[in-house]
Amino acid sequence: MTDMAELSQELLKILQCLEQRYFDQFKWYLKEDGILPVDLELAERWKTVDLMMEKYKGPGALKITMKILEDIGRNDLVDRLRNYQEPKDKSEDSNAHHPVNGTCKVATIRDELERVQQFAVDVTLDPDTAHPDLVLSKDGKQVYDSNVAKDLPDSSKRFNNCGSVLGKEKFSSGIFYFEVLVTDKTRWTIGVARESINRKGDIFTSPRKGFWTIWLKNKVYEALDNPSVCLPMKSRLQKVGVCVNYKDGLVSFYNVDTADLLYSFTDCLFNGDLLPYFCTNNSKGTNSAPLIICPVINKKNKAELKRVQQFAVEVTLDPDTAHPNLILSDDSKRVHHGDVRMELPDSPDRFNQCVSVLGKQSFSSGIVYYEVQVEGKTEWTVGVATQSIFRKEGITVKPENGFWTITLRNGDEVEANDTPAVRLHPRAHPQKVGVFLDYDKGLVSFYSVDTADLLYSFTGCCFAEKLLPYFCPWVNDGGSNSAPIIITTVNQFD
Repeated sequence: MTDMAELSQELLKILQCLEQRYFDQFKWYLKEDGILPVDLELAERWKTVDLMMEKYKGPGALKITMKILEDIGRNDLVDRLRNYQEPKDKSEDSNAHHPVNGTCKVATIRDELERVQQFAVDVTLDPDTAHPDLVLSKDGKQVYDSNVAKDLPDSSKRFNNCGSVLGKEKFSSGIFYFEVLVTDKTRWTIGVARESINRKGDIFTSPRKGFWTIWLKNKVYEALDNPSVCLPMKSRLQKVGVCVNYKDGLVSFYNVDTADLLYSFTDCLFNGDLLPYFCTNNSKGTNSAPLIICPVINKKNKAELKRVQQFAVEVTLDPDTAHPNLILSDDSKRVHHGDVRMELPDSPDRFNQCVSVLGKQSFSSGIVYYEVQVEGKTEWTVGVATQSIFRKEGITVKPENGFWTITLRNGDEVEANDTPAVRLHPRAHPQKVGVFLDYDKGLVSFYSVDTADLLYSFTGCCFAEKLLPYFCPWVNDGGSNSAPIIITTVNQFD
């Protein structure tokens, strides 16, 4: 039997997405279809759902809702209902699907989100537009409100009263999509805006003023339409997806974690370039967490990373190889640079100038994979090295010297230490690096685990001896690079 309660909840969410004028039209069509006017006249959205479920006996309510939504021009919500998968009768064949409006197979909500994620674009914050209180990260991906105004020129581009900032990228055609992490924030506004919006004094974020946004304020999520629409939520929002179809005049917002469509602005009149829009607020320290523009995870990359993660092996650090300034954890999974050089025997195995350490495990055939957390570090090098590498004095980590590694320098410069070195441009600062070795094929690859992106591959390598994991946490640098390198447990990418 169809789960009526679940269907009722879905229909209620749909009606809550309707502006009042659309909701009035919706009720008019229901009245014409035979529901008594006296019942509908003052009915709220939840009562309207009850009336439909009673009259149309469950699945029929789904069909009449879709028909009316088409009649009033809300095809975005029709698409959402097409993506609604009714629970199957236990007596049905496991491969059967409930057809809706003649379709053979109902797509899942997750499929719809993955479809729009294919239109992901790179978005960075424009410091020339940022309110003087705002602090932007060096990579232009994070912003928070410091409540301390910086002395900045008050150009025509800059917000001077509202704690807002725009994206650098402009869009005037096609479809584009981006995601924003809002975890731990108690107030925010996210969306898109016309380039021509007013940036001085008080800002009113509505379509009439050139803004298409949603916000969290006073523990309530709303779409800032005309009028605003309260958004029903299953759980607290952690990551918001924003999708714009410029040609169709459509701006949609998604809960990325649940794949739910939160709201769609339809029939939008853009009239020129659109830019991503962000507003954060400190609220005297209670809302100091940043808004973070996240890289969108590619479905194919995700599948590839899951494939190589199947070859995960146990890796631990070898204290007999560690430079005397390096401090290893008792479980030999963590290493960081200490300011005091320990008195240790200078054996042939130990690095004496380069602050490095090798893994205990060696590999001379087959496929292996392991992951290394580098979060919070400004410099590091990870990879693999031959057992016979030179460990004394200065070391140049190049393939001709027996090293296949990648490096972070100066906080944001990622390089593959090939010959010559190759500058890498990851979509986000790597927090966890996956190292993949196919010994027999002469392949060493590096992945950004959080984004599932392939960072670099050394190909056609000639391995003539055993290989060992290689780690260099670099120096403490007055505490700015004190975070450890951590060999982590591999959890298959969800």
